[in-house]
Amino acid sequence: MKQNWLKAVLPHLAAIGIFLLLAMAYCAPALEGKVVNQADMKNVEGMAKEAKDYYEATGDRPLWTNSMFSGMPSYVIYTGPGTNKMGYMNWIITLKTPFPINMLFLAMLSMYLLLCVLDLKYWIRVMGAIAFAFCSYNVIIIDVGHITKMFDIALMPAVLAGIILTYRGRLLTGAALTALATGMLIYNNHLQIIYYTLIMVACLAVGAFVHAFKTQQLPQFFKASGLLAIAGALAILTSMDSLMILREYTDYTMRGSKSELTLDKDDAAQKKSTGLDIDYAYDWSYGKAETGTFLIPGYVGNSSAQKLSPSSHFGEQMVSLGVPAAQVDQFLSQQKLPMYYGAQSKGTSGPVYVGAIICFLFVLSLLLVDSWHKWWLIAVTAIGFILAWGKNLAFINDFLFYHLPLYNKFRAPAQALVLPSLTFVVLGCWGLQEVAAGKYTKTVLLQKLKQALLITGGFLLGFVLITNFFTGFSSASDASMLQYFAQMMGGEENGKLLIRALEKDRSSLLLQDTLRSAIFILIAAAAIWAYLKDKMTWKVSAIVITAAVTIDLLQVDKNYLNSDSFVDDLSFMQALQPSPADQQIKQDPDPYYRVFNVTTAPFDDASPSYFHKNIGGYSPAKLWLYQDLITHQIAKNNMHVMNMLNTKYFIVPDQKTGQPIAQRNPDAYGNAWFVKDIIWAPDANTEMKTLDYLNTRDSAVIDKRFQAQVGNFKPGADSSAAIKLTKYGPNQLEYTSHNSQEGFGVFSEIYYPAGWEASIDGKPVDIIRTNYALRGFKIPAGDHKIEMKFAPKTFFTGLKIAGTTSTLLLLLVVLIFGWEFYQQMKRETVPAPEKKK
Repeated sequence: MKQNWLKAVLPHLAAIGIFLLLAMAYCAPALEGKVVNQADMKNVEGMAKEAKDYYEATGDRPLWTNSMFSGMPSYVIYTGPGTNKMGYMNWIITLKTPFPINMLFLAMLSMYLLLCVLDLKYWIRVMGAIAFAFCSYNVIIIDVGHITKMFDIALMPAVLAGIILTYRGRLLTGAALTALATGMLIYNNHLQIIYYTLIMVACLAVGAFVHAFKTQQLPQFFKASGLLAIAGALAILTSMDSLMILREYTDYTMRGSKSELTLDKDDAAQKKSTGLDIDYAYDWSYGKAETGTFLIPGYVGNSSAQKLSPSSHFGEQMVSLGVPAAQVDQFLSQQKLPMYYGAQSKGTSGPVYVGAIICFLFVLSLLLVDSWHKWWLIAVTAIGFILAWGKNLAFINDFLFYHLPLYNKFRAPAQALVLPSLTFVVLGCWGLQEVAAGKYTKTVLLQKLKQALLITGGFLLGFVLITNFFTGFSSASDASMLQYFAQMMGGEENGKLLIRALEKDRSSLLLQDTLRSAIFILIAAAAIWAYLKDKMTWKVSAIVITAAVTIDLLQVDKNYLNSDSFVDDLSFMQALQPSPADQQIKQDPDPYYRVFNVTTAPFDDASPSYFHKNIGGYSPAKLWLYQDLITHQIAKNNMHVMNMLNTKYFIVPDQKTGQPIAQRNPDAYGNAWFVKDIIWAPDANTEMKTLDYLNTRDSAVIDKRFQAQVGNFKPGADSSAAIKLTKYGPNQLEYTSHNSQEGFGVFSEIYYPAGWEASIDGKPVDIIRTNYALRGFKIPAGDHKIEMKFAPKTFFTGLKIAGTTSTLLLLLVVLIFGWEFYQQMKRETVPAPEKKK
């Protein structure tokens, strides 16, 4: 018996080896145990510290944390090990390689799989896989720490591969691959990327329907669609441990836009959106012209903070103004300058660059490809650009924001460029496939090659002319930089000279990168021309183009993720070392109080949460009621509100040294207290306004909707009345109360009705929203034991569903893939010819 299956498998193993070696070479420091020095991951460490410590100490799941925003669910931070078995697939498929090697490897593997399903030639698959993984956007988000986002981007091609395979007639295998890839996509849980993937899948399904209708294959289409629906449902069920509880949680967060206040907003506008505020959501809208970064990496100046060399126009201008060369060298080695002059008002860490050659091949594909796949890929491309432009194409995007289901839950529209980043690669590879497939004559191909070269060259020239003659090189940051330079150089005129020098550097970067892109395009075009003229074999031509694509992208990527981006564990944790102020506060034996650190950006920095139960923190999904409290009270330094939040310490800068110092607040109320009066507010606006002047130690303000639960009574409190915390845990709090009168207790705990329950002496009581954001309830006269527990039923139901369905799905996938492999071996195994007797 002669077996051919090994011969078929070896090229795929070789491709996997190439991907693994490339990812390891690019991220070599990771093999030495170093980690990427990511700002967002430091925030994650701060967010999760209390929850992780609690789990390690008790083995119980931490469902609530008091380390951020005075208390919030820890569902989006850390809850201990999940029951979803898809978690194992992340490290199985990535061969347990270290971060970030694993993500780049997964992205290459996933795109390679899609291109295999599309039946493209071997070296085209390899080229496409490398191009997709090393798109500059991917390495930039790795550098800043968007881990879940990168995992989900990496999995997008695999989801498409499964769906296309199913529509092609490989029903069980395609459905199994779809379920597995989609299950992993949802497990990694970047909801915005999942949403974009759904948009892409919808376009593919529409394209498949149109194709089936034209070819009279609708029964096959509906059969495949039914299986895909089942696969998708199974994939969703595997992540019910996160999806169910996140759906519940969203209704109480900024993402759900459930704030009842209309103090600073037009009522009609408030009712119009059930998601984020549109101005907040439109932060990081890509400029329409800025889309030229797909072709020219430095088109709008790369990043908002970039180092320049002493030989730059800026460096030479500093020298001409009398600054010694040595000082210029030192300044430019330490100071990053704003080279970016694009449309994103919040700045950017770098451009979305898919590669000059990929753009050229994309144009070529539009001239050559006639498959039905071309049209849905073009539709996805257009949708991606439109969504990414956000407020810069408001007449379309405003409508989508208010009417497209769930779209208003997301922000940073530029993220939508993950869609054309994928489709450019697929169509670019397909265009190259048409060159080698023999479908067109070489004369036709040479003509199309020339047209694609002229069109792409026209775009290069056009982008340069638009910037030089219309948009210019000035940046929104130049006004603030002018003040800085004027102060530094002793006058506004000198500051203006430095701004003009900076603009010249931006112009030089554009010309340099335009020339660079032109050179890479000419290399690829020359390789194709040489093949068509029989001066080079197809294999050599494909390898040349693959190498050029790799060099092009890696050169750009090294500006953002390089050996300097990696540090050892000790250096990474250095930013999370306690200051003397932190150490001083930690000496307090009290198990539960809060700290407000104003030496950082308190509501955009979770590092203080690493040490303390924090008034501030960082989360894109804060509770709406707490955001309201920040906006209307905490930001105004209302001490009655700070005291009711039990802010026992403030960390402030020392007036002489600027270093953080701790200041104790003797007026903090503690964990709970009795009030002597209740003010009933007719609505949320009045409730919030009452906090402007209310002495929250003696009185409480409550929305009148809760009046029936509290009843008409006058709260009392004798001179010895007190509520004392006796046991602290993130999920459970215990108190004792003493009061000779029937009273109303206010607890310095954030109100969250989806899971918190209270009892007095074992008997349940209703928790009332008090002072807009806290908990409170009526407490009978006498001595009592009070308990509050957080055990949301939704979470535990989701755990059971996820554990069962993920196990079932993986078993089905193994069985189907095993059967497919067995059948393939049978097909590849042919009997040897019998010997003649």
